[in-house]
Amino acid sequence: YMSQINDLLEDLEFIRWVKYPDEELNVFWTNWMQANPQRVDDVKLAREIIFGLEFPSISPSDQIKADVLTTILKETNLSSSTKARGDQSEFRGGSKLNWQLLRIAAVISGVILLTFTLFNWRENNSAPEADIEISWVTKSTNAGEKLTFRLPDQTMVWLNSKSSLSFPESFDSTVRLVILKGEGFFEVSENPHQPFQVLSDSLITTALGTSFNVTSSSDKEVKVSLVTGKVMIKYQSDTSNYFLSPGKELNYNTHTGNAKLGTFNEEVVTGWRFGKLNFKKASLDHVIRSLEDWYGVDFLIEGSARSDWRFTGKFENQTLENILKSMSNIESFTYTINDKKVTIIFNP
Repeated sequence: YMSQINDLLEDLEFIRWVKYPDEELNVFWTNWMQANPQRVDDVKLAREIIFGLEFPSISPSDQIKADVLTTILKETNLSSSTKARGDQSEFRGGSKLNWQLLRIAAVISGVILLTFTLFNWRENNSAPEADIEISWVTKSTNAGEKLTFRLPDQTMVWLNSKSSLSFPESFDSTVRLVILKGEGFFEVSENPHQPFQVLSDSLITTALGTSFNVTSSSDKEVKVSLVTGKVMIKYQSDTSNYFLSPGKELNYNTHTGNAKLGTFNEEVVTGWRFGKLNFKKASLDHVIRSLEDWYGVDFLIEGSARSDWRFTGKFENQTLENILKSMSNIESFTYTINDKKVTIIFNP
């Protein structure tokens, strides 16, 4: 089994993380364990071995210190009295002094040996620590559903339709990591000593106390929109870090590695939390996908929309029937709703 963890024990960065952890190392090794769950036990064992190589620092009791000091003083006084004799006595005094130094060294060595023995006895007779396994919770939504809940650290989460969030039952002492699929909005509980991280399609967003929206689409694009505070964003295999200030947005393509920074309309991006559906010069494909996810229906398109088809509108807590009626009056199409099937027919 030792051969399975040799790569960790020989990894200087792993050893540095164990002995001198920092934010960057915590991010890397946390993500590494997420990507290699079968190696978590290896990591735990390797950490124990590295910690076990450090000799414990033990301070002797005050009584032991006093006994050693008394012994040293007695021997010192004895050596001083012998130095007052003649040449022969001086020679013998020198021999006695060497002997006294040996006795002092023996006393000190005995104290250290006794302390170490007591420490080993205490360690061997103490109850072994239980191996704590982290349990993860996943909350998810279907099409047409939304969910609001609190995380163990009191961070508020709004989960949009067809999305899921995985998080531990309790966060550890280094980082608060959650895994998002789909779209979610976070109001992060402030804790400067424990960064909050959202892992979404290999993109890591790190915050201390802030509010932001994360969207991970099926076309390998992750969008992070910051409302308050400050966040740092990093792709796992990229060396670049991106920092956002309020009102700024990052669009990152995880397939090409292209990143675009810009501004965003907060009402359009985050209005879904309050039942607001906002479109601003949206394409037909975008409108259809949004309505399918929002209401949990499937659309069938008959005919063709004009090439420059764009729609702008705001709806708050409206039925699908009302939205389609408003759109059809502007965009010249008819529609039918049959349970979960919606057909849009564009006029020729």
